[in-house]
Amino acid sequence: MTNKQKLSFGLMFSGCIFLALFQLIYKIESQSDWQLIIIQLRLPRLIFELGTGLAIGLSAVLLAATLRQPYLDGSMIGIASGSELTIALITVLIPASLIYRVLIGAVAGILCLLLLRSSIFKYHNRVLFLIIGGFCLAMFFNALTTILTESSGWAGKSLANVTWLDVGWLALITLVAIVFWQKNSRYLDYFALPELQTKQLGIDEAKVALSLQLIAAGLLGAVTAVLGTVFFAGVVVNQLIREYTHLGIAARVPFVIVFSILDVLLADTVAHFIFYPTELPTNAVLLVLLAPAFLMLLMRWSRAI
Repeated sequence: MTNKQKLSFGLMFSGCIFLALFQLIYKIESQSDWQLIIIQLRLPRLIFELGTGLAIGLSAVLLAATLRQPYLDGSMIGIASGSELTIALITVLIPASLIYRVLIGAVAGILCLLLLRSSIFKYHNRVLFLIIGGFCLAMFFNALTTILTESSGWAGKSLANVTWLDVGWLALITLVAIVFWQKNSRYLDYFALPELQTKQLGIDEAKVALSLQLIAAGLLGAVTAVLGTVFFAGVVVNQLIREYTHLGIAARVPFVIVFSILDVLLADTVAHFIFYPTELPTNAVLLVLLAPAFLMLLMRWSRAI
């Protein structure tokens, strides 16, 4: 890691700390309420934001690497939208299940992944088919969710109602993901090689890809249960770090995670405080904040043509 890369990482990490402290203590006007506000409301929300940033960033890297398609993330191929649809359906039918929404989201994300692996993932070498097929599926799931929740009163897509139980489920899912990560992360850089070379090296690519994709789907589904689908966020974050650090896949992971966490913290800070006490949807604010970054990427790519 070069000095410039270390400095960039340090600045992003410092930004995360600043925003975290800001969210915890800003606009607490009554001394008698600070413990209730921080411990019961802001701290679980903040912890969930950290997990959300990790999930969006890491899932984007893992899916892009294992599919060998750098311009994909879990929102573009239907994993996030499929999870959101499943959560909406179950909670509309069984409102009491809402307390398990993070667990339901993780399971739904994995089921969506298995559906994709048995269908459009088989054609991952045909880039256009994979992108269009995945995005059409995502839009279909998103449309069904809108129709289902239009008059149901289902409350989703908000970090304002995060509970400690949500945090607990996310922590458990993250712990399971860490176990899978420890077993398979050393193979991540091999996905930069052609498939033929990985076979010659004796690597069971299909098994490793499945394990890494399970991590991505489980984490993304879990945070989608609360945040809702955020289209393109993962691919923008991943590509920004890729373009400006030129790091390999495995070395890029910490940068992507910290930058993704920074983006989520910034988006939720704006969503929560800019029109306080009125709250904006964090996923919408995140898309607005990342739009200029996407335009920067397009201009950078156009100059390279």
